[in-house]
Amino acid sequence: MVIVWRLSFFARMGRARGTPACTLPSLIAERCPLLRGTLKIRTTTYRHDTLPTQSIPRNMTGMTLEKFFSGDGAPEFLKILSACLNSVGTPDFNAHFLDMIEQVIKADQCMIFSYRRDRPQCYLSFNERHNQTAKNMAQKYLRFGYLQDPLRPEIEAVKQQGTLRIFALHEFADRMSPEFRREFFENTEIIDKITVLARGDAEVIALNFYRFAENGRFSISEDNLRRDFWTLVSKIVLLHYSNEQSKQLKSPLNSLSAREKEICSAILRGLTTDAIAWELDVAPSTVTTYRRRAYQKLGINSKSALFALCNQEV
Repeated sequence: MVIVWRLSFFARMGRARGTPACTLPSLIAERCPLLRGTLKIRTTTYRHDTLPTQSIPRNMTGMTLEKFFSGDGAPEFLKILSACLNSVGTPDFNAHFLDMIEQVIKADQCMIFSYRRDRPQCYLSFNERHNQTAKNMAQKYLRFGYLQDPLRPEIEAVKQQGTLRIFALHEFADRMSPEFRREFFENTEIIDKITVLARGDAEVIALNFYRFAENGRFSISEDNLRRDFWTLVSKIVLLHYSNEQSKQLKSPLNSLSAREKEICSAILRGLTTDAIAWELDVAPSTVTTYRRRAYQKLGINSKSALFALCNQEV
């Protein structure tokens, strides 16, 4: 897989910090080993010299690229990016990816679906704010919502053409059925969404990022720069969820702590709370506590939702 990355904003970072622009590709390759031998450099001139505001920490919104990358933002972003890339192909990927989402994109909820088959599969579901109204969104989508998804034609187009597609909510809101709008937006208090559709060798994914009412909408940035940013994010995700990776690495349970994952895995094996407590040598109340925490993070509230999320039958 070849990652094509327009690096004009990293070139500006070098000029702002006194580093020759020509050394930045080697710097990135050094900090991000998985990019070695896969990085093609292509420069682009942007109409506006600003970062996509949805990818700037809230206290840095509106800063120019030079100011952003000459300050604390540049090394922190590179550190997070490097950690995420180095975790590709390991069970730690979800945690590092979600850290990047929280630190850079500031999404309240994140879901990644695969469309390799007729029925989608969930690779990641994480509710950062533990909003109660958004429970079981993934389960509902996997059971019936995907059939009403207004982006279904675009998903099919990406399957055929392989072209990255980025959608803000306002670009497809008028195509929603009343039932889809009510189930996934009005009833959940979600007011904004960004969807990124991308295709790898044999994988088609949708990255979905949501904002709840209390945190406001995502800001829309200049098209070329926005495309560069989401191209990078989608390529990292495709690199991890490629066909060569094992089924375990595609489990949404990888977003959980070790104990939370252990308990959810036991539930999927059909064990009761008492049986899990006996197996792990803990109190039943401890199992209940970790199960509740896991369900909150996954954005679900029932065993049936857990089975649906993990693509298993109850």
